[in-house]
Amino acid sequence: MIKKYSYTSSVATLSTLAAALVLAACGGGGGSDSTAVSYSPGEVFKVGTTTYDPALPPEPTLPTDAQVCATLEASPNLVRRPDGSLPPEADPSKPGVGVAADPAVVNPDQARIQAALDACGAAVDKEVGPAIAAADAAAVAQQQAAAVPNKNIAGVSGEELAKPQYRGSKFAVRLVVNSKGVGDSFITGPLTLPSGVTLWIDKGVTMYATRDVKAYSPNIAGPYCANTAVSSSKAGSSGNCLALINGNNLINSAVVGDGAIDSRGYSEIVTTDKLYPLMKVDLTCSNTYVAYAKGQQAADGTACDNGGTLVNSKTTARNMTWWDLAYLGNMVQNGSTGSGSQSNFRMMVFNYAKNLTLYRVTLNNSANFHVVPSGVDGLTVWGVKVQTPSLAAFANPAGNGNPLYTGDTYTKDNVKNTDAFDPGAASSPTIVALTTGKSTTSSAKIAFDGYLKNFVFAYNYVSTGDDDVAMKGSNNPSPAGSNLPAIDGNRDVRSDRKYGMVIAHNHIYWGHGISIGSETNAGVTNMEVYDNSFMHSEEGLRIKSDYARGGEVSNINYKNICIRDADNALLFTTYYSTRPLPATGPRVPNFHDIRLENVRIFGDTAVKLQGFQANTGGLNLPAFPLIMTMTNVVTDNPSNVRITASDAQLTIKGVNLPVLASAENRVTVNGVATWAVDGDKVLDCSKAFVDFPAIGQSNIFGSGWDK
Repeated sequence: MIKKYSYTSSVATLSTLAAALVLAACGGGGGSDSTAVSYSPGEVFKVGTTTYDPALPPEPTLPTDAQVCATLEASPNLVRRPDGSLPPEADPSKPGVGVAADPAVVNPDQARIQAALDACGAAVDKEVGPAIAAADAAAVAQQQAAAVPNKNIAGVSGEELAKPQYRGSKFAVRLVVNSKGVGDSFITGPLTLPSGVTLWIDKGVTMYATRDVKAYSPNIAGPYCANTAVSSSKAGSSGNCLALINGNNLINSAVVGDGAIDSRGYSEIVTTDKLYPLMKVDLTCSNTYVAYAKGQQAADGTACDNGGTLVNSKTTARNMTWWDLAYLGNMVQNGSTGSGSQSNFRMMVFNYAKNLTLYRVTLNNSANFHVVPSGVDGLTVWGVKVQTPSLAAFANPAGNGNPLYTGDTYTKDNVKNTDAFDPGAASSPTIVALTTGKSTTSSAKIAFDGYLKNFVFAYNYVSTGDDDVAMKGSNNPSPAGSNLPAIDGNRDVRSDRKYGMVIAHNHIYWGHGISIGSETNAGVTNMEVYDNSFMHSEEGLRIKSDYARGGEVSNINYKNICIRDADNALLFTTYYSTRPLPATGPRVPNFHDIRLENVRIFGDTAVKLQGFQANTGGLNLPAFPLIMTMTNVVTDNPSNVRITASDAQLTIKGVNLPVLASAENRVTVNGVATWAVDGDKVLDCSKAFVDFPAIGQSNIFGSGWDK
């Protein structure tokens, strides 16, 4: 019996496909290209099992006790529940419009944590600051004298600065459980991470974000946080809020430990200033920003300027949560007006760093993006768990699952803009003083070239409501006219690793998988993505852009990938969104030299392969077809795969996806798809799919080994 693929009519007819499959199955038409590449038993790679990779630098380590400059104990009255949440009495909400929260209750730990970080930063700078400054000054002088065209001044390399003489003898601030009681939690507002300092969140400790909006928006004149708009015509932005952890101009800084950070995006927002405008779940607001800036209360019925409807001092509706705002701004207001966006705080934002490490820590429930690092030489994310939403998000005194303002409980589709990791380049090089504390800097200035370099993302477990990891090619510090890409994995690769840009040995769950874009306008090239598994993700492998973004993405290598039950196993599209064209005209995306090798797909899924069509949208634009090689890309059941393909030049071997040439849709195929592929000889995925590692009782995917 001839099996049928589920296949979009825009690419090829089923009869054409069936004829091709019959020919291939009978051994004709395909030649040597119609079967899988052969592997000897020793070459079969078992995804998800390796613990050592010689292509990577050494695994980071936790500080020793001797390297701790301050230890802070959790308050005895802050105790995390087994589901990961704080009980309501820990920092209770006070209902009603114009009611202020007690700062000592809703933000008890920010001042003491920041004081410890500042003291540690000052000590590190005093000890090793002169050595760093001398090394950088010598490197800058040499680079300026060389005056290499199109080469930014980078100063001393991150590789050099990783040596012991540039690290303080005591550099870690450690958060620990209470030694005399049961306290295991901290509540804090935004923190500034100093250069050379490690924030160490010990096992059993959770650092919670304060719910007080004033902590993230301290200036009465703005910018204003916790809204979907900041005026009647201007949308909100996460840039209006301070991040929970802020780090700029750093050398050898880190956030590590076996504890957790929970931003509580699911929590009701409160304020310690009763005049601060907050939106209610009935879409009214408590005040306006215009009145707030004058120290006044707007009259009931005044039009809101934070995305709400009208001021109502009599409403009994609760305040919005951060995720309420995200859903309202992204899915409702933006969908109807094109201008809605939430002003929610991000968990971590880093700009300009050399040797920045996240190690073993668990990140939960960010109100917006979890980690946004830009312009880092030596970014390492290793053994980190991201789970958003976690079970804590469903905790509610009424036992109703803590729903959104719409009444829906949280799912992977309505926890919006909670990207886990969005690494990218900075917009320009800089020479700047290092951050040594919240309000102090180093005496000497240090050079940063602004590029993302030597990025390792390994052994992580990621589940979130948006992108799991997305390379952002939006900013580019390269000199104008240089034609250099923003992200280049071959740029200044260190001697302790094989690749400059690598994503390997990760387990991906909910979310949009491993992505590039949609910001590709500044260029992304030379990336290695291997030994990764995807289970129940919305996307698996994805490159996305549009002609509002444009840009070139090239030489991206995917190898040894296992994908199970993804909505879209492979999604490569130059038509990601319908954003308005830039004033300077359309920007054309160009994806080429994309290689997939040893990829196994299980379950019902879709595949999209779309290059850029000439004259798209009636504009006189060139064609940039997707140029891709697929070797041993197989599914357990081709009947469960739906393919959309257009404007693509595909070379295939050992592929049983329904990939066919189409003159109508400008698809050319070198090679022939065939049923005769033994997936077990292509790639061993028998150990690839595991439950998300249990974190107490906060695992919504089932129990696994506690990592």
